[in-house]
Amino acid sequence: MILAVTVGFAGLAAVALGMTVPEDTAPTAPPVAAAASGPAPAGAAAYPTIVDHCYIEGMIPHHEQALELSRLVLSADGVRERTRALADFIVADQSAEVGTMNAWQEAWIDAIPVDGRTGGHGGHAADDPAGIPAGCGEHADHTVMKGMASADELAALDAAEGPGAERLFLELMIVHHEGALEMATTAVLEGSNAFVRTSAKHVLVEQDREITAMNALLADLP
Repeated sequence: MILAVTVGFAGLAAVALGMTVPEDTAPTAPPVAAAASGPAPAGAAAYPTIVDHCYIEGMIPHHEQALELSRLVLSADGVRERTRALADFIVADQSAEVGTMNAWQEAWIDAIPVDGRTGGHGGHAADDPAGIPAGCGEHADHTVMKGMASADELAALDAAEGPGAERLFLELMIVHHEGALEMATTAVLEGSNAFVRTSAKHVLVEQDREITAMNALLADLP
């Protein structure tokens, strides 16, 4: 389903409500038994890699800022219904993605073996002989996530109204989406976990469509 952008653009809200995270992006059950009983290298290979964990750990706060940007423009007066519909869709779509990514994180934390057992929250790659990553750890640096709006930009959007709020929202969200595309491309090319790669593919398709929609909205601003 394509997020169409035309001069009419009416009906975007109805279209948006039908566009959800693909069913196959639901977190899959970790291979707990196999990892616990098999040889260490095989068990480690069955678990997500640092690339997988770093994508999820970075994309959750990245999505959360997209939600903040969307809610700020939705609270502004004088914003066109077409832009409000797009912001509403971003809130619905990315809220659902944050929920599935959080569930994926929790499932894998529970699956990390601790002293030869599974189900503990204390497992870390440094403590486990298989070297199974329990998270992004020292590789995490959310300050360099691509496309993130600054505190000053968020404050400016919060204070804006009408076409000014709409223009600033669209400009910030386009850059934000472009950053997400970069992150998702890395996950697709270098990640190994099925959920992570499928989730990243959804981001690549959906956010590219939304960038096209936002550029059309910008061009149509008075």
